[in-house]
Amino acid sequence: MRDAFVISTVIGLMVTVMGSMMAFFATGMDEDGIISSLRTGFVLGLGVGTVVLMFALARVRNHAEKGQAREESRAAEVAVLREEMSHLSDETDGAWDVGERIRRERGVLTFDMHGLDAPMAAGATEKLLGIRDRLQRVRIVTGRGEILHDKSADPGIRPAVLQRLRIGAEAVDWQVLEKAGSITLRPMGIAPTNTQKARRFAIFVVPMCTVMGFTFRDLAGSTMEEQGLAFGIVAGVLLTALLSSYRDRSG
Repeated sequence: MRDAFVISTVIGLMVTVMGSMMAFFATGMDEDGIISSLRTGFVLGLGVGTVVLMFALARVRNHAEKGQAREESRAAEVAVLREEMSHLSDETDGAWDVGERIRRERGVLTFDMHGLDAPMAAGATEKLLGIRDRLQRVRIVTGRGEILHDKSADPGIRPAVLQRLRIGAEAVDWQVLEKAGSITLRPMGIAPTNTQKARRFAIFVVPMCTVMGFTFRDLAGSTMEEQGLAFGIVAGVLLTALLSSYRDRSG
């Protein structure tokens, strides 16, 4: 809750400053122009900050309601991955312990491939892609792929894993993020349903169009108030539609 208010306040202040500066250039620097510009920036900042706050509070509430279910889901993910990779312990004569190598680190499901060879790693990656529907974010620890840097890792693991991911990750909606020593598979996001889009649009369209309409009306000046208002409303509708179609990356 605190973060939601802080973020909305910071964004609102930033938009206030930017909107005021833009209005200064559009209306001039006389006394009336300065007051009008400050009013325009304040209205724009207040409106954007309010919209952001509404959105952030909705997300906080949603996460709070799903908190318990998320913890259960995370525990289930660990159990599923350990079960699917349990054969690796037998193939390595117990040198690779599934309970130790598959775990959660700072909330992220981690699959540590140290102790496997390249063919085992490639096979495990293939199986990982096969159970994508039961997993969300996964971090694969491969090492840097160089014996000089990591003596406990097979230098062929990382190339083998990356080769298989380049073929199949996108097809199962996983984005591949490469880091030194690890590869993170992040869900591309779940597209909202038409009902969710309509609900989001209904919530945000009025405040967004109001803010954008009055802002562009003031920026347009007294001679083109109607055109500025119309343009702002159209821009508000388009921005609301874009906001309503965001993908949920909560996994």
